[in-house]
Order: sequence, then structure tokens, then C-alpha cells
Amino acid sequence: MDVLVVEDNDVVADSLAFLLDCYGHRTTLVEDGESALSLLGCRAFELVLLDENLPGIKGSAVARSIVNTPFADRPFIVSMTGDSDDGGLTRLFDVCLQKPFSLEALLQVIEDAQGCGDASTLLAA
Repeated sequence: MDVLVVEDNDVVADSLAFLLDCYGHRTTLVEDGESALSLLGCRAFELVLLDENLPGIKGSAVARSIVNTPFADRPFIVSMTGDSDDGGLTRLFDVCLQKPFSLEALLQVIEDAQGCGDASTLLAA
């Protein structure tokens, strides 16, 4: 699966990339919303993992742009946030992962994305 990880914390981004790579996924990392939107404009991804609190354009704004863009195959959009109050933004995402989240929660998200399962909110175990 082609995965775009949008995360400004290098440790979190590198950890996610390592785990995703270990499970056989092709991972691309970007640090901000502008880079994510630029990349999404020229390359298809099946899964987008979005940190909410990015420098510049927030993750929810990136998600809104994805939702409002007529992609041939819209990627599965996952919010990753440490905020307990999302201000009602969860409707923009297929799944919301509350940081810190477990490996099991991440693997469930991947399974949901591969099967386009029901959108739900997954909390850290």
C-alpha cells in the first residue's frame, strides 16, 4: 500500500515509516500540509496519515482539500492527534487515531484502508 505520512515530529514520522516499511508498505514522509497537498496533486496514495498540528496548513485543512478534490481513487484519510477536543473535525477523516496510539490500532487502520472498512474512531490501547 502506498502511504503518505504527514508529520512534523521527526521521531514520530521515522517510527511510523519504519513500522509501515516492516509490514511491506511504501511510505513517503512530508513535514507539512503544503508539501502534502503538492505531492497529492501529482501522485496517488491509498492511505494518508495526517498529524493535525502541522506548521502552516493544519491536517484538517489538508483533509478538507482531499475530500473536496475529485480524485479517481480518494485516499483513506487518517487523523493523528493528541488533542482530546477535535472541534468536530472528525467528519473530515475516515478514522481518527488518538496519540499515543498502539501498533494494533495502526494495523487496524491499515486493514480498514485496504478493505475500505467502516470509518470509526480508534483510541490508544
